Amino acid sequence: MTISPSLPALKACTGMALQRTWAYRSRMALWILRNMLMLFSMRMIWTAVYGDRTVMNGIHLDMMILYVTIGMLQAYLLEPIASGEIARRIQRGTIASDLVRPVGFLPQMLAYDIGFLIGRIPLIAIVLPFAAIVGSLQAPPTLETAVGYAVSLILAYVLSVLVWLPIGMIGFWTINTTGINFLAYSVLAFVSGQMVPLWFLPDALRTTLRWLPFQGMSYAPLSIYVGETTGYDILITIATQAIWIVLLAALVWWIWQRARYAVQIQGG
Repeated sequence: MTISPSLPALKACTGMALQRTWAYRSRMALWILRNMLMLFSMRMIWTAVYGDRTVMNGIHLDMMILYVTIGMLQAYLLEPIASGEIARRIQRGTIASDLVRPVGFLPQMLAYDIGFLIGRIPLIAIVLPFAAIVGSLQAPPTLETAVGYAVSLILAYVLSVLVWLPIGMIGFWTINTTGINFLAYSVLAFVSGQMVPLWFLPDALRTTLRWLPFQGMSYAPLSIYVGETTGYDILITIATQAIWIVLLAALVWWIWQRARYAVQIQGG
């Protein structure tokens, strides 16, 4: 059995990203402290929003706090870095050497992203005890919920990568994507259900967002975890995520073919 020559190269990309994740220990410590404070703040905010009520719009306060807690941990774990990495390499001019390597550029970025994902897992583990106390963190109530959440979470990560890759590739035409990234992050945090659960939105907007790919980046796995999505609806949610992954993968490939041409033009 022969090993593809690209496999060691991709493993090396993953390893370099993993090393970068753990290279700045002070930044990691600050992240842990920041998220502990944010978890506490979000609990206080939603407790104040509910006031004397324990249920609002059919959602119990405990479910809301659990949603916010899992959402914050999940957002950090699934945050793709490929978009920012593409922008940095374009600005530094190293993109030219990346394009002539034996391994394709998009597989390089994916391997790099996976390295950062692996590197963030220990940080999540460190915060979990605090999240269990302040955020009322609890395990999924049933095996069905646990399996559904795990599958949906993996698909959410793939969706996040596929949504952010085209945003990063805009840099092939604009060079600088700082403003675009900031705007995209703000919009996606809302339409994905990361900032506010979709169940608090107006009916028309909620229905529309449920069938768009963005809710699959955050709300889909979260709604399964907290028990808002159950039974047959879990399969529909996962199937919707899978369909959007296929469609977005085709879109990313189409954009990449044109982005490569843009690089050739800039290079003369």
